[in-house]
Amino acid sequence: MQRIDRDLPLPLYYQVYQQLEAELTDGSRQPGDYYSTEMELQERFQVSRATIRNALTMLENSGLINRITGKGIFLAPLKVKVDLPNLLSFSEEMKRRGMTPGTRLVEVEIVSPPKNITAALMLKETDEALLISRIRTGDQHPIVFSQSYLPLSLGLNKDLDYTGSLYELIQAHTGREVTEAVHVIEGALVERESADLLGVDSGFPGLRFRRIAYDHGAQPLVYEEGVIRADLYSYEIRLSRTPNKGE
Repeated sequence: MQRIDRDLPLPLYYQVYQQLEAELTDGSRQPGDYYSTEMELQERFQVSRATIRNALTMLENSGLINRITGKGIFLAPLKVKVDLPNLLSFSEEMKRRGMTPGTRLVEVEIVSPPKNITAALMLKETDEALLISRIRTGDQHPIVFSQSYLPLSLGLNKDLDYTGSLYELIQAHTGREVTEAVHVIEGALVERESADLLGVDSGFPGLRFRRIAYDHGAQPLVYEEGVIRADLYSYEIRLSRTPNKGE
């Protein structure tokens, strides 16, 4: 049994939280490992279920654990943190985080893109595009379902290997490098088709994104859209404030 000090002015649930946080972050466990159950923690600390649940909610909100009904408490998988405004491909971001990137190719086809994508890629209304649908993984965990539209004028065909970095593939085959992108991120719920591919329930919290990637000459190379598992991915932005002189 672990002891908490009932004479301290700190709430019991916060004391439990502090002890569990120290235990979970001491490096002795790996992401995804089984940890415990509510009942076991009640016995360890000799406190009520409500106290344990409050402590676990804090740990869950901190991104340290996941609670799975009927199974118990598990260490949360590593969350990929993307530092904006650095422009990196998914593969480059995974490697930067010490994770192994992977791709499950869903489909490669030639399509007539929707009007908004035709406009984004500066295509004619009658132009077709190459559509690459992929599941991107980190350490074999499905993280992103993406659909990438490429102008056929790039010369890429359906028979190429699209399991690696798309930006590197474009540069290798065309000599054109992605140097800039407009990236839009929105909160979303994962819809059924995407949920099945990402291994989550329909309605799972997600991040929806749209990105147009450009070359040195401001010509669009790729239009990408997709959905990301919000429990495994986050964006971090460093902001600076310019003083308003004379105001």
